[in-house]
Amino acid sequence: MRFIQDLCTPAFLYLVFLAIHLGLDIGLGLWVTATVKLILGIATVFVLDAFCGVGLGVVSWVLVATPFVVTSLATAISMGLDFDAKVLGSMRETFYDKKAKTNELPDDSNALTQLTE
Repeated sequence: MRFIQDLCTPAFLYLVFLAIHLGLDIGLGLWVTATVKLILGIATVFVLDAFCGVGLGVVSWVLVATPFVVTSLATAISMGLDFDAKVLGSMRETFYDKKAKTNELPDDSNALTQLTE
């Protein structure tokens, strides 16, 4: 475990995220995906640690933080522009009565309430 203790902070943080992703992939049975992520992730940890070793810790932090910053900005922009309402505005969720012989729904906008009565 000496290797893990000697990692710089961005490389260790990336290793933690890698472990979480590997756990999720293995839990879902995605063995090939987990194997590819493991190989590429360990290589990335070595590269990030090598950057820190030659004094480029800022580069390591930028490489680790950029996906989080971009995702946060994209989420904030889409929420500010009400993007989900514009895209999903024409779509309407419908519910079907599994016990009924037909798939027809009542004409009322509150179909779920009528189906459960």
